[in-house]
Amino acid sequence: MKILLPYLLLTIVLIGCLSCQRQDTGVLEMYGPEEARASETVVLTITDDSGNPVPEVRLYSPEYMGDTDEDGRLVTFFDEPGDYELAARKGEKGQPGFAEVKSIGVIRVIPAPVELRAYDGVPPHLPPGQTLDGEQHYKPGMTVKFQLRNASDDEIILNNSAPWKIKSRDGETIFEPYALQVVVPLAPGEAKEWTWDQKDNDYLTVSEGGYIVVLGCSAGEYRLRFWIVPEKMMP
Repeated sequence: MKILLPYLLLTIVLIGCLSCQRQDTGVLEMYGPEEARASETVVLTITDDSGNPVPEVRLYSPEYMGDTDEDGRLVTFFDEPGDYELAARKGEKGQPGFAEVKSIGVIRVIPAPVELRAYDGVPPHLPPGQTLDGEQHYKPGMTVKFQLRNASDDEIILNNSAPWKIKSRDGETIFEPYALQVVVPLAPGEAKEWTWDQKDNDYLTVSEGGYIVVLGCSAGEYRLRFWIVPEKMMP
């Protein structure tokens, strides 16, 4: 007699990817991108076999990327060009509803037409054996500085003078600047800079932790992560 075991079907969709492909791994059926652009906003959605969103699924690339929200979505990005192998995990081994996908295939991340970077941070004190990953760190109260550079051969358009916002790692909008409603062109190689004083929309100083710049332009929406760290971790 055959016994049919229930399983969780994960469908992973990249919204806004350059192209997508279907990938089969036996019990689990997955959809993933072939390519994405560095720093560009990526939305991953996970559903069950009935099309219902699955929250609290942990995604890895192979580093931990985050958990899906109540709508089964994780908004994320990939910092650098390269090949990223993704994995997904729901629940704990031995517990009801546990599911794990050790590989959903490789996402190839290609260079973007823009470069979004933070600068003038301070290297923090790190435990022995740990190294910086290239993300900028700032003391509480320091001015956060970031820049968008047109790395393409074509003109890029900003829809206003400050087309960016600051979000928490949980996706909450912390600060959105006032902007002049003028079109700002960026020629190839040209850059534009902005600053943030670590204040939220209510003019209150934000807490320590990780934050994300989200910036939109004619070439797409891009993201940059930086950190505000305790004074005791700074030189």
